[in-house]
Amino acid sequence: MSLSIAPYKHRKLTIPFLIIIILIGTYLLVQTFNSGLGIIAPANKYLLKQTSQLNSSFVRRAILVFYPTNQEAHYLSEIRWLYRSWIEMMKYESKNWRTDLIIYTERYSLSFQQLGCIVNEIRKNETEPPRCRIFLYLRISNRKINSVTNHQTIFVDTNKKELFNINIPRSTLLYRHLSTYGYIDSVNIIAEGYPTFKYYDFILKTDIDVFITKQFAKFIPFVHSGLLVGRGGYSSDFNNRRLARIARDMNWTHQGIPNIGSTWYGSPYIAQRIATLTLDAMLHLYNNEFARAEREQKLGTLLWPDWHYGVLSMYGTHLAVNHLLISEKLNVTKADQLLDQSTTNPDQFDLEKNNRLHLHCWHTEKKFSKFQFKLGQYNQIHPRTLLNDSSAQAYAMRMALESGLMSLEELGQRLRDISSNRTI
Repeated sequence: MSLSIAPYKHRKLTIPFLIIIILIGTYLLVQTFNSGLGIIAPANKYLLKQTSQLNSSFVRRAILVFYPTNQEAHYLSEIRWLYRSWIEMMKYESKNWRTDLIIYTERYSLSFQQLGCIVNEIRKNETEPPRCRIFLYLRISNRKINSVTNHQTIFVDTNKKELFNINIPRSTLLYRHLSTYGYIDSVNIIAEGYPTFKYYDFILKTDIDVFITKQFAKFIPFVHSGLLVGRGGYSSDFNNRRLARIARDMNWTHQGIPNIGSTWYGSPYIAQRIATLTLDAMLHLYNNEFARAEREQKLGTLLWPDWHYGVLSMYGTHLAVNHLLISEKLNVTKADQLLDQSTTNPDQFDLEKNNRLHLHCWHTEKKFSKFQFKLGQYNQIHPRTLLNDSSAQAYAMRMALESGLMSLEELGQRLRDISSNRTI
């Protein structure tokens, strides 16, 4: 009897033990595999980290922004701190990686000349040093239509037509209906400017009031033909249902993903496809879903957050992305823990621990606030006092303060110093 019981007890103990060993072994194998690839998980599973193998590869990236030259007094401080953070990021970037700053604007102003930006020059090759590139772009509100010939002016420089793919019928509609909408050009530069950025492996479409972190130097999207999108703050149960109904009216599909942000990081082609359909959706929304009083913004924020004309571009992006996910099976993923992160976070460990790539100034009066900065409320703070503070709040503050203390020529020289170390 004892001879039969002992093996049974032994088997009862052995089987669970073997299962535990197998599970531990599988976990270690997966972790080793992921470590070898440079994949970080789980929160940042969409990123590929710099490794020795990846460092030896050439990676071409571009940061794309629209800059309204006629509002330089308001936006120059933002382009300065974006430029400063871009330079800071490149200190940590592989010498084989290239990240250009591309600015679409109507005029090659003295400010951009002092920053060392070059005009209407597409990147020639992967070894060319990182550059600030200006592409002269005629914004929608200035694309006048001749009342006699019905001809629309669409270029700043007619000798550089090859830099933009312009759908003239759509350009005309955008001028007639959306020329006063403040964010139309931020989308349109991606739809029309594809020839200027198709060369890159990855692009970052962003607003100006942002900071590029040093973590951006170390990570690219894991899926080469995919796109990461940042954080949007427009969704409610009401507008989710309404946008789904609008998609049906347009004969578009709808995946049902809410709060899709305006910051995109990834494939140039996918970004261009989303931007193109976003414009189509915005025109449909303008003509069919907003009353005249709403379009003229006479209601203010009365209907916010359920329905608001001020976020028309977000609704358009929502419709475009949710349609393309199904209709063209494009790889678009929300990465709202990586992009569009707050500049007010005081956590000393958050940036590095959670690999925040991109900080965005939201509407707040808390530090760091772009509104308080522009009012001079931080002028008494010296950036040196922030060097040992690794929080997002301190990083944004230091980049902004340093950019204000440096002349444009000094910022441009910083870029040349970085570039001189990137020649191969």
